[in-house]
Amino acid sequence: MRNESSSSSKDERSWDLVVMGATGDAGMAIATYVANNFKTYKKAGSSSFRWAIAGRSEEKLRKLKSRISSTDNNDEIGVLIYPDVGDPEAMRHLASSTRILVSAVGPYTLLGEFIFQACVLQGTHYVDVTGEVDWVGSMRERYQKDANRSGSTLCSFAGYDCVPCDITLYLARKELSKCEGENATITSLETVSCTPDGVFPRGTIRTTIAKLPESASFVGKLVRYAASDGSIHWRTAISLARWLLPKWSPEFGAFTIPHYMGWCNIPVIHRSHDSSLACTFQDRFSLPHIGLMQIIFLYLFLVAISPLFVLLQIAVFFVPSTAQLLLKRFDSLQYRGNSTAYENQMDNATTDVYCYAKSTSGSKATVHLHVNGDAGIKATALLASETTFSMLELLDQDNLPKGVIGSPSQIVGDKLVERLQDEKTIGHSCTLTVTVVDKPSAKKKGD
Repeated sequence: MRNESSSSSKDERSWDLVVMGATGDAGMAIATYVANNFKTYKKAGSSSFRWAIAGRSEEKLRKLKSRISSTDNNDEIGVLIYPDVGDPEAMRHLASSTRILVSAVGPYTLLGEFIFQACVLQGTHYVDVTGEVDWVGSMRERYQKDANRSGSTLCSFAGYDCVPCDITLYLARKELSKCEGENATITSLETVSCTPDGVFPRGTIRTTIAKLPESASFVGKLVRYAASDGSIHWRTAISLARWLLPKWSPEFGAFTIPHYMGWCNIPVIHRSHDSSLACTFQDRFSLPHIGLMQIIFLYLFLVAISPLFVLLQIAVFFVPSTAQLLLKRFDSLQYRGNSTAYENQMDNATTDVYCYAKSTSGSKATVHLHVNGDAGIKATALLASETTFSMLELLDQDNLPKGVIGSPSQIVGDKLVERLQDEKTIGHSCTLTVTVVDKPSAKKKGD
């Protein structure tokens, strides 16, 4: 293990921010975004921002540093080499060197725990871009008490999984509460995502394959995630069942199909916002020019190929090593989503998410999040980085909630909304707008 800087004491950290797994698809995009935008974070009491990229390969890290460095930030980017993320001592050394650690090392179920554990024990704040709801649930069960003691705040789901749904609902609730004169109760909730083009991150594909042996238990963990006592959370279960079906979305004005990240977004939304929800959550996806006939043909196609998935599940059940063989086969292809081959596809894609929320009084809020760039890599990098900058700003102000293991809206809701709506901060890379139709009865109630 060789590093450009050794770790310092808990109070005197070497780095403000470390991006771990910086040479993967998501990690590389996050590091690039941080390099281009770190000046939008104003560090309290200092003009310097000290950050580092970390990973297994020194050669790849050096190449990345050379590519993202400029004349005014070259000397401030550290290179940290940690060949084994499963080495507890090495991960504690890494965690003790930084104020916030961003982990882009997946699949998290296989590779994420020692990094998470080290941050908890060292009182280091943490961000990841996982969509592995079951893993986050297990981390919360194992380390919540330790996080309370150390004051470490751990923010998961900070990429496209699940910031768009999480933060648009947060903003809708905030604006509807102004109409109500109190915390609004949501009686109808739907998000519609439009990502017509994009690239699948390598880590997402690897995670999907790695999860095959535990498909049955995985579904059970999804429907229990939102319940504090580990029981079945019925709103989550109903939302997941309804998610599988096609739907006409009246507010959006089109037929929609299940959003491909709905299995992740639904339990996270119910966990993070359930106290204000008096309804199930509809997480939908819209394809260009899709109508009823196209949806019928799509579902007929899915029914036709479903026996192949059943056979695969049977094979994995009886021979668990099948998943490992598939993983090795995929790795042999050397697929990388964040590469020059897909650069134009990533840059020219757009990510749009519409949130439609209705409160008890009948007031309606429509929130629109737009990001220039594909969802899996570019949008994930922007949202994860802005979540991290928001945590740093709150930390400087001594306003960061301590000991929380949760989603971005629970930890940096107001600050993240502020950054995403600030043109000086975000430029034209992202817009976050909200429109509220206030019912007269709600106005009277707030007077």
